[in-house]
Amino acid sequence: MKNHLTLREQSSGKEISVDVNRVFNAGYAGSDQEKVQEHIDELAKLGVPTPETTPTLYPIANNNPTTDDTIQVQHGETSGEIEYVLIWAEGGLYVTVGSDHTDRRLETFSVPMSKQAYPNIIARDVWKYSDVKDHWDQITFTCWASSGEERELYQQGKLTDLMRPEEWEPQFESMHVNSQGNFFFSATINTVAKSLAFADYYEFELHDPVLNQTIRHAYQVEQLQQPIE
Repeated sequence: MKNHLTLREQSSGKEISVDVNRVFNAGYAGSDQEKVQEHIDELAKLGVPTPETTPTLYPIANNNPTTDDTIQVQHGETSGEIEYVLIWAEGGLYVTVGSDHTDRRLETFSVPMSKQAYPNIIARDVWKYSDVKDHWDQITFTCWASSGEERELYQQGKLTDLMRPEEWEPQFESMHVNSQGNFFFSATINTVAKSLAFADYYEFELHDPVLNQTIRHAYQVEQLQQPIE
C-alpha cells in the first residue's frame, strides 16, 4: 500500500516528501531498566503479557504513519504514547515527535496486533538529526491528555529517558531499519500518574532548549458507533 507524507523541515521551511516504506515500533526501550519495569507493571495491570526480552521491535504496516489531527477507534480503551520518531528521507535522517496510539483491549491478547490496530500520529515538522545530535540529552518531550473539560499532564521526560538512536544500531542493521523511506518509533516513557488514560484528545511536543525550537501536534480520538451484529 502506498502512503505518501509531506513533512516540513522546521529550520528552513523545506518540504520533505516521503513514500513510507517500512515502519518499526520499539517497545520497552527505556534507558533506565527500573522505569522499564514500572511501565511493564503498568501494562500488566491491564493484563498485557510480560515480554521475554527487552527492548522489543515490531514491524507494522506502512499505512500507519499519519499527520492527521483526528483518528477513529473501535472502543474506549485506547490511548496515546508519546515517542520520538526517526525518518530516513531524501538522503538524510530526520527526527520528530509522534504517538503510537494503542488498542489496550487488544494488547492483552497480542502486543504486535495492538500496535497495528490504529495509526501512528506524527507532527508535520521535523528536524535534521545532525542538528540536534550533539545536545540530544537536553531535548524534552511532553504529552497532555484531555477528556471532556479535564486536561492532565500525561507524560513528561527527556529523550535520554529512552535508548539513543546509536544504541539501536545492531537492530537497525539486522532488520534494515535505517533505509530510505523507513520510520522508527522509539517506544514511550512512563506516565506521570503511573496509569494509562483513555482520553479523547492528545497534545504532544518536542522541545529543544539549545536551538530554542519546538515541534507540536495534537489529535482528536473519535469512537465509532456500536455495530449491528
